[in-house]
Amino acid sequence: MLDNTDLDLGERAIEIYQDFENDLYQALMKGVEKISRYKKLILVYPAKEVYPYPIKIKIGFQKFCLAKNIDFEIIDEVFEEMILKKGDLFITIKEGDLVNLMRRIKAELFILGTDVGILSYNETPLKELLGVSVVSTNFDLMGKTTAEMITKNKKGRIKNPFNFIDRDSM
Repeated sequence: MLDNTDLDLGERAIEIYQDFENDLYQALMKGVEKISRYKKLILVYPAKEVYPYPIKIKIGFQKFCLAKNIDFEIIDEVFEEMILKKGDLFITIKEGDLVNLMRRIKAELFILGTDVGILSYNETPLKELLGVSVVSTNFDLMGKTTAEMITKNKKGRIKNPFNFIDRDSM
């Protein structure tokens, strides 16, 4: 099993998992110095997906904002008419919301990483190329660990690393 923390199959199976709530909380703590430069933290959490994102992402986000006394908001999507405010830092999960947000920033003539910030969920080569800061599990390591456990016939439960990667968008 990959990615799920709720099963806990113990020693009977291979389980490489993410701890969505605490992973996000800890990653945001690593970036707290840069995050605290912004007035408001906005999570774009697409609640109406066919395959919904883990609710624990929202819980970890709220836990961080409350612990650090940061003004926050949770919205469903980034839409075309959305009004951006200087000092907002957005956390996007879906690629479409990231693209729409970058379009809005460009349309408003804001400077990304100065006027408005973006922190995106899940690393991709394109985000690296564009200089978008991310919070992400290490998908390569997840695959390598799984393959190694299969080839060596090992069983067990392993938490996959999760990172804050700071780039120009913050």
